[in-house]
Amino acid sequence: MSAEALKGVAEYITDMADRLVEFAKTPEFYVLVSLLALALVALVLYRIYIALRNKRLGRIEYSRSFSEVGVYEGDEVELIETVRNTGAFPLLWVDIESYFYNELELEEYERDPEEKDKMQYLISRFNLWPYMQIRRRHKVICKKRGHYSLHVASIYSKTGPIAQDAPAEIYVYPKAIPLDMQDFAQGRLQGDYVSRRPLYQDPFSFAGIRDYRFGDQISQINFKASARVPFGGASTSPFKVNSREFCASRRMMIYMDFHLPMGQSMEGAEYNRRGEQGLSFCAALVRDAAFGGFRVGFAANCKSQNGEMSLRFPCESGQAHMLEILKEMACITPREGGSFASLLENAVTEGMADTEIVIVAFAENPEVQARTDALERLGNSVQVIILEGEDAWDVE
Repeated sequence: MSAEALKGVAEYITDMADRLVEFAKTPEFYVLVSLLALALVALVLYRIYIALRNKRLGRIEYSRSFSEVGVYEGDEVELIETVRNTGAFPLLWVDIESYFYNELELEEYERDPEEKDKMQYLISRFNLWPYMQIRRRHKVICKKRGHYSLHVASIYSKTGPIAQDAPAEIYVYPKAIPLDMQDFAQGRLQGDYVSRRPLYQDPFSFAGIRDYRFGDQISQINFKASARVPFGGASTSPFKVNSREFCASRRMMIYMDFHLPMGQSMEGAEYNRRGEQGLSFCAALVRDAAFGGFRVGFAANCKSQNGEMSLRFPCESGQAHMLEILKEMACITPREGGSFASLLENAVTEGMADTEIVIVAFAENPEVQARTDALERLGNSVQVIILEGEDAWDVE
């Protein structure tokens, strides 16, 4: 490089240094230095915060539960998430991840059509200040009968997911269908002794007329008696209803037969459809009978939750007993298990009497006819319901 070129470079450097010195004397220089210092401090604080945050994430208390122990297929339920910061350190942008069964459809979940077979992926983000607790609710549509258990959720962190035990379970009972109990439970109404305990109303026994009370059905209103009530009289209600006696000691035993007689065949999809149809019918009978004051039981020759090839609930009363039956119905595998004839034979051997028996079956089974005859000779009424068609019930 020539001497003139070196001289030019030296002059340029000297000029830039002079300008820098002049700029350092201006207020703008102090503003720039302050901004750079603040940015550096912020970066250091952010690094410290992230490091402390990752340590504190593992101490978060997270739990979840469903708003109901069990619901019927097609009903809505709420999933309740509860998260709590147990320390004085604020935790922001906390992402909790979990997977859900497709049969429990989250209302706000948007599914990719190309990934319809994959499980639902839920991320809940929380901003937790010191000692803060947040409770969040998600609406869930229970689309299919079954017993569903959630186990682990993951808290996202820079060092990897942190597993949190967050158990939650729900029973989805068979789909609720409307039934008229009087179509299935009239065999032993007349002849039962009369009781003042309001267990099950006998439609054939007239006790008198009383004032309308909240909850009475419109069909109970006696319009002729109501028309004779003077306007502005002493009566507390302008309507009168028929008061009937109540029956006690009502017993109902419901059987479901998953067996197909020899020589008959059925496609798997149709078998499952009829199985779900029959379980829905049995669940409706159990529900209405229990609420009507019956002592109700249920038995079926299918695989139960504990792995046995049949299940049997004796005739008992109360809501707790009804819920135990519905929970087992939620877990049933709709496949043939043990011998259905042996279930009926056990009832004959035990001397079951004064019971209204309803048998739900896929098809007529000549092998059980002798047992049903024996049950009728013991003083029971027996109805056989054949599953066929979309919504038809063949009652024998």
